[in-house]
Amino acid sequence: MSEDLTSVTTQGLHAALESISIPTSSPQATFSNWAQTFKCKPQRVFAPTTELQCRQIIELARREGARVHPVGVGHSPSDLACTNGWLVKMEGLKGLIKVNHEKLSATFLAGTTLHSVHSTLAHSTPSLALPNIGSISDQTIGGLISTASHGSGVKFPVLSQHVRSLVLVLPLPGAPVVRCSENEDVELFKASLCGLGSTGLMLQVEIEVEHAFRLRETKEPKSVDEVLNNLDEIKSSAEHVRVWWYPDGKGMIVGRANRTYQPAQPTSSLLAHILGFHITQLFLFVSRIFPSFTPLVGKWAWWLANQESDVVDDGYKILNFDCLFPQYALEWAIDASLAKQCLQEMREWLNQEAADHNGLRVHFPIEIRWSAKDDIYLSPSYGRETCWIGVVTYRPYGLAVPYRKFHEKFASLLASHGGRPHWAKQHNLRPKDLEAIYPKFNEFRDVLQRVDPDGILKNENVRRHIDGENVPDRIFKTR
Repeated sequence: MSEDLTSVTTQGLHAALESISIPTSSPQATFSNWAQTFKCKPQRVFAPTTELQCRQIIELARREGARVHPVGVGHSPSDLACTNGWLVKMEGLKGLIKVNHEKLSATFLAGTTLHSVHSTLAHSTPSLALPNIGSISDQTIGGLISTASHGSGVKFPVLSQHVRSLVLVLPLPGAPVVRCSENEDVELFKASLCGLGSTGLMLQVEIEVEHAFRLRETKEPKSVDEVLNNLDEIKSSAEHVRVWWYPDGKGMIVGRANRTYQPAQPTSSLLAHILGFHITQLFLFVSRIFPSFTPLVGKWAWWLANQESDVVDDGYKILNFDCLFPQYALEWAIDASLAKQCLQEMREWLNQEAADHNGLRVHFPIEIRWSAKDDIYLSPSYGRETCWIGVVTYRPYGLAVPYRKFHEKFASLLASHGGRPHWAKQHNLRPKDLEAIYPKFNEFRDVLQRVDPDGILKNENVRRHIDGENVPDRIFKTR
């Protein structure tokens, strides 16, 4: 049974948390996201390693009227991980709790990184794996779930949909620990599977697993017309399909991956790394000074990518890829049935920009992926098969580059097709906008009111987008 914190004095809570409180004078007390585009200096920073410490933080915050926000590794390219209140670094709450081989599920502490999840499952007997994964595995499993992150595959939902149950600390008197699932407090469960860190401090995640597998992925260059004219056929042509579009190269790479039990045949090349990373970053740096050089960098990138490949490796190693350089990133989700029309309009727009001497210069590639529909309250795939379209603007050597006009036009185009923004990325939508595109938006807010009536777990991002408070979009912006 959890310790009754209502009988613990406030002074006792302060004393108990002293050892996990990071001094404000420490460099660790300032938080920046991975891309170094958002930064905050919270009032207090905690680094808990136990469930009791998490409960003590929440109970103390409730008594002192503070706001608390959990953070994993901060990979979100937005201010979702930032707060001026109390920041709780969850990476110390890590490790496997148990594996249920009969139910094919595994339970991890919420601060466990996906790299650790993969390794732990691979070393279980028999070896196991997550059914699907996104582009990176740096983030914690709690952070992954809180934003309904996704991989790709028309028969695969967002990764949160694979969750069987959650254990949360609620910001109510005594900081109670609750479990939610499809059978226990379903409303809280559906809200927490894309909860933005606001439905409770996540402690444990029970997630579906399957027997370990490899993927064989082929990559094939195609013309833009060939892909767009056969988009519906292509998206269903393999278990995991991804498309990378190089606008200046006038081509697309179609990646198709299917499960296999063939021996691993990974490929790596020092020369490819030098050309694809170091030389490309140098070229991007030059284009930062001379924008007219940017299309040539795009053609260079297409020249590097424009070849067929066939690789076999562990599933997550195939689906993960190197994000290369710090970047401004944006991604929106639209109904898959509208993808062809949307991408055609995008091509017309980008061609106009390219033809204009003063037009916007676009980086590469534009990534196109798919997910199955789900029933998670704030999932961008709620109720519809979804096509995800993402863009990046690279920051060579971490330097700032122009991106805002491009992002604004991209977001406007996707919004015109009923798009929903990825919650980990920047967007300017407010409650009325979100209510119009999320059928369960008000149900989500009802859950927040029930489990957190004092708004203890609402950081600036949630107060801006969910509550409609006048919190500036760039309050934590650095570049």
